[in-house]
Amino acid sequence: MEQAYIEDSMEELLEYQKNGDLEVRNRLVLSYLYIVRSAAVQLRGAAANSGQEEDLLNQGVLALMECMERFDASKGAKFETYAYIRVRGAMIDYIRKQDFIPHRTRNMGKKINEAYMQLANETMREPTLEELSEYLKLDAGKLNQYMKDINNSAVLSFEGMLNEVTGMAVKQELPMTDMDLKPEESFMKQEIQTILADGIDSLSDKEKAVISLYYYDEIKYAGIAKIMGIGESRVCQIHTKAILKLKTIMEEYMRG
Repeated sequence: MEQAYIEDSMEELLEYQKNGDLEVRNRLVLSYLYIVRSAAVQLRGAAANSGQEEDLLNQGVLALMECMERFDASKGAKFETYAYIRVRGAMIDYIRKQDFIPHRTRNMGKKINEAYMQLANETMREPTLEELSEYLKLDAGKLNQYMKDINNSAVLSFEGMLNEVTGMAVKQELPMTDMDLKPEESFMKQEIQTILADGIDSLSDKEKAVISLYYYDEIKYAGIAKIMGIGESRVCQIHTKAILKLKTIMEEYMRG
């Protein structure tokens, strides 16, 4: 049943590419809208409000329609795989161009890390959000939002880098097998997976735990905080630090 649905959609796609019928295009957009939604879910933390979320979805639909125009079935790739990679990449590019993360927020990252290390050395334990807030003379709610924004910026920078270099995302919502890729693409995918796996192994125990719980178990920061017995803001900070380490590892790999 599912195979027949996919074949019907592909027939409509080929029909649209031949005659440009707008009704066919609209049906195809509805059929493949799940690709846009899937990509948007992974980037849900980047948009600060519902208006930005709507802009992100709109950008995804535009990218999907462009994929429908450009897709070449003769190359042997699945349209779903092709579209997901490019829709997600377009969303990341849009977020970075729109500068959803304020410049001031980026500058706060270093100050927060310095404050954390200073307080940790003084108290011989992990400082609380309230202690960091008092040290930085910053409202606790504002500080917590800064930390979340800094984390989103780090994640987007890391995933954007991988998209630019390999055309693949860190974690795919859609199934992708080596049969979907050319030999050289399959080799690159395997090599990158190995580099990332080694990079994760090099993280501290807490960093590995956060990465595993967040990406593989799909648990939100509040849930991870309860499991690990630490504050939610600390989970966010650990996640950011782990992502930046992995980004450095990947940058070194790309430089050869």
